[in-house]
Amino acid sequence: MGQVTLDVYDLLKRGGTFLQFQINNMIQNQLNNYSLIELAKSQPKALAKKIKTVQKYTEQTATILNFPTKTDLSNATQLIIQSEEKIDNIEDQIYQMTRMLQEMKELVEKIASSDETNSEPISLILSEEIAKQEEEIASLQQGMLDVKQKMAEQKEQFYLTEASSDDPYKVN
Repeated sequence: MGQVTLDVYDLLKRGGTFLQFQINNMIQNQLNNYSLIELAKSQPKALAKKIKTVQKYTEQTATILNFPTKTDLSNATQLIIQSEEKIDNIEDQIYQMTRMLQEMKELVEKIASSDETNSEPISLILSEEIAKQEEEIASLQQGMLDVKQKMAEQKEQFYLTEASSDDPYKVN
């Protein structure tokens, strides 16, 4: 006799599709059921409790199957937004530091040009130190741009993932 192999995922997929079809038919049949509408109007607290229970079971099932839930997506979105805000704040601070260093450099150059006899070695040392700090700030700015670009890529990937998981009953 031939061997029969069970593909659990295929079986689960077919069962899920069949269950989805049955649920959709049941919903369609109940949409015009006035007694159900009256029941929902008269028992909103009980209906809300049942909806919460279904949501809880959905969350638990999604956790077991390792699917992202709406809460997971919301939390990830919040983290991305917070990270972007922090990056913007750091970028503003770097810009302010760059501006202050430029002002210091101009001040040192004024001191060097006005008092060439005594201050020259000090101004030269200060100029070199400022040049080092400017290079470090430029490196930090480049790093920030790289981080922002990676964040934008992750955000795009996240939105693509979110868009593909919008339909929780979609079977691939």
